[in-house]
Amino acid sequence: MLKKLVLFKLLKNHFGFKDALVITRALLSKKSVIKLPSKKIEICLRPNTKDLETFEEVFISNIYDINLPFNPVNIVDAGANVGLASLFFKLKYPNSKIVAIEIESKNIEMILKNTKSFNDITVLERGLYNKNTFFKITDPYNATNSFQIEEVSGNQDYDIQSITLDEILVTNDWKTIDILKIDIEGAEKQLFEENYQNWLPKVKVLMIETHDRMISKCSYTVMKTINEYNFILYTTTEGTLIYFNLSLISIN
Repeated sequence: MLKKLVLFKLLKNHFGFKDALVITRALLSKKSVIKLPSKKIEICLRPNTKDLETFEEVFISNIYDINLPFNPVNIVDAGANVGLASLFFKLKYPNSKIVAIEIESKNIEMILKNTKSFNDITVLERGLYNKNTFFKITDPYNATNSFQIEEVSGNQDYDIQSITLDEILVTNDWKTIDILKIDIEGAEKQLFEENYQNWLPKVKVLMIETHDRMISKCSYTVMKTINEYNFILYTTTEGTLIYFNLSLISIN
């Protein structure tokens, strides 16, 4: 954990003076529920999990905090974990509508706690994929932030169903996805292998972490598919690749 003053300064950029002070004190005292008086929200971090590590990635290392040349409205948070990225996006872009997708039920409970103050964050217990199918959930790393999906047939026991980005576009009546954040523990390989031709050109900003250590050639597959369209690699932040779609946004 960073020293108190440094931690406070970093948090103040996201939460303002009063709430940053509250969070700093709570983190240093290892509180699991942090109530923010100014914003009237709670941040819940489970002890003995990866929740604090995720909080640090999002709000201290700032892996999603970049300056965009427009104000995003339609956001998909795929691999939402405990909802901290969704919370970050909602605080940074108050007028946004967010679809948060997560596969693990206990993480879903945490997303609902961390985003309960907002009525325009939709939480889906589904697995983002390139088609309609069924999954078993696996936990090969015995962690709270690296659950994976394994496709099974519909007549087998399954834990969750998939959802596609085309479904999300239609259900929400979106013409574009302004920010698509993907951290889905290797399933990005299948997502970018097929059935991307409709949704991918409609993505303005792609923020993606690839997982070659889990599934071979994830990065290759994602980059090969992205190169079919007018995307540029704008920047990288702590392992997250951030692409801009120059057909939809201007960076001049």
